[in-house]
Amino acid sequence: MSKIRLFESRGLSEAERLAGLSLEMVTPLKRHGRWRRALPHVELLPVVIWITRGQGRVTVLGRTRGFGPATAIVVPPKTPFSIDPGAMTEGSLIRLPDMFEAPFSAVPRHLRLSDVSTQGELSGLVDRLERHGDLADPPTGRAAIGRIVLLSALLEREGGKIAPEKPTTQAKLAAKFARIVEDNLGRMASLEELAAWLGVTSTHLTRTLRDTCGMTAAAYMQARLMHEAQRRLADTDAPAGQIATDLGYSSAAYFTRAFGRETGLTPTAFRRNEARVSAA
Repeated sequence: MSKIRLFESRGLSEAERLAGLSLEMVTPLKRHGRWRRALPHVELLPVVIWITRGQGRVTVLGRTRGFGPATAIVVPPKTPFSIDPGAMTEGSLIRLPDMFEAPFSAVPRHLRLSDVSTQGELSGLVDRLERHGDLADPPTGRAAIGRIVLLSALLEREGGKIAPEKPTTQAKLAAKFARIVEDNLGRMASLEELAAWLGVTSTHLTRTLRDTCGMTAAAYMQARLMHEAQRRLADTDAPAGQIATDLGYSSAAYFTRAFGRETGLTPTAFRRNEARVSAA
């Protein structure tokens, strides 16, 4: 008999245990906010992406793969990823709280679920989580925790039916590169430095990233940096000059020029636009 006692965690309420739970629709990215999903970034909680319709591409740890309907993508915490849904894509992106009784894969998983009943089961769990109600209400919170436990078990069960994919040499190098970019975010380390730490040349690294995710290594580094710059401008009140310093830019003016090249906007104009969209 399992010794796990569900729904108990050092006196925390259900709502406290569910902190961080959020869901958003996966739809074709619109003009405003496209950067949040289309550029490499990390989440601090486990992420499950459940695609019910359409096609698109997802990049995890520097490797791009296509997806179609009935695909579940599991992204562990602090794992760099981006998603580019196609014109007819429908699905959900779920950020899940860290609970001991609902573990999710410690490595990224890309699961194509062919069984119709399993698809229905997963869709039902996601649908009810999207409409979870007031988590401060203990019975509602317990129901949400139960659905997360079931979601964890379903994905573990289905993942166990598929032999773990053996990464290629290129995929391994791309993953190491994505991790090292994350570790050095804000240091303004050069491509040559990162390549040397990985024991390869910058030319080899660039060729590898172009093969695994369709962009050069330098472009990947810039995309990750731009996501972080835009996130801080949109989600914090930190002055643009402080953000520039924190991200390793030598001056606010240099940051403004680099930001403008990538986005077509000044940091101030970008922040103003994001505030307008959030208030709409």
